[in-house]
Amino acid sequence: MAQKLTTSVAQKQNLNLSLKLWLPMLQTSLQDLEKHLKNISYENPFLEIKRPKEFYNNYTSGGASGEFIESLATYSTSLNDKISEQIAAPIFPTPNSQKVAMEILCDINDHGYFEGDIEQIAITCSVYKEYVESIRQRFSQLEPSGIGAKDLSESFLFQLDALDMDVDDELYNFLKRIIKDIAHLDKYAAHHRFEDAKNIIKYFNNPPAIDYINTNVQVIPDFFVEVGEDINIRINHAYYPDIVVRDPFNTKNEGIKEKIKEAKDLVNLLSLRKSTLYKIILIIVEKQVSFFVGGELKPFSMQEIAEELGFAESTISRAVANKYIECSLGIFPLKHFFSNAVANKDLSSSQIKNYLKSLVEYESKEDPLTDQQLLDMVEEKYSLKMVRRTITKYRKLLSIPSSKERKKLYKVENL
Repeated sequence: MAQKLTTSVAQKQNLNLSLKLWLPMLQTSLQDLEKHLKNISYENPFLEIKRPKEFYNNYTSGGASGEFIESLATYSTSLNDKISEQIAAPIFPTPNSQKVAMEILCDINDHGYFEGDIEQIAITCSVYKEYVESIRQRFSQLEPSGIGAKDLSESFLFQLDALDMDVDDELYNFLKRIIKDIAHLDKYAAHHRFEDAKNIIKYFNNPPAIDYINTNVQVIPDFFVEVGEDINIRINHAYYPDIVVRDPFNTKNEGIKEKIKEAKDLVNLLSLRKSTLYKIILIIVEKQVSFFVGGELKPFSMQEIAEELGFAESTISRAVANKYIECSLGIFPLKHFFSNAVANKDLSSSQIKNYLKSLVEYESKEDPLTDQQLLDMVEEKYSLKMVRRTITKYRKLLSIPSSKERKKLYKVENL
């Protein structure tokens, strides 16, 4: 009985160790995978992480070694890296708070706005939605300032509280009033502190992640996808590090044996990462094949992949975070391929969102389109009936201010 109990405990410990190594490895971007594995190797003398030959061949063949050197010189920290580094004590002191913060991070778009579902995160993390919201509010303490906000107004409030300059109480309270009523900026123009407030608002980042948009950070695709008569999916081996396990002698020392086992587990988990991502991408491409030949995205959820592969939806969410594929149309994040169904099973929310973006992009800056006008145009184009609050919801998810806010912002741009 004692031996069985000891074996059971050992198996549980090994499982916990594998999960501890597996989930972070699955979530890490290909750009940061080598760094992640090297951090582990620093604590394990039997691990050596090497770049594969393909990595150098990518740049040295055809005399492109200068491109390789330049890419290393221009690399800077990504938005995801920047936030991930801060998800720790003292702002997020407990494992639970860090878990929720990482889920929130997965739902922060490239502009720095939160576009997720608080209730869904609460279900995923087995916590109350009020707790999730309290964790999201702590993002106001992170850099870049304004990150994790739901909209422009909240982002400016986050940035106001993080402002690194002396602001007296009168100006601070006036700024809060303006920011909360940013759509009616003009009505405050006669206030004696308006110029001071305007100069501070100009200091804010809009959007909050503007310094991380269109930077020289190299986006590295995990897989290359070619869709023709057949579907061809190739893994980007050039950026997958080689793991070398040193096992120079047999030992009975339990501590050494555990480190060697951890090193061997890491090799298996790296292979598991590759195969898991391959399966996920194969399902995505098969489901969204019309997109790869110039069509629109179809309704598709992470839950469908989770059910097909036997994973939890939260695991799929981690797997697709910060992952990219390259195809004939360009490089796309895996998150791009998930879209909810609207009105009927053949129309995705992504199609409507893309249409809304194009409408707003080319609208009159003197007379921006209202949500009702956007609704009318969507209903006419897709021959369906919707309610205006759905258009409002999509607009907010796209971080597009209301028509009144946009009209004021267009004016601010010309200040």
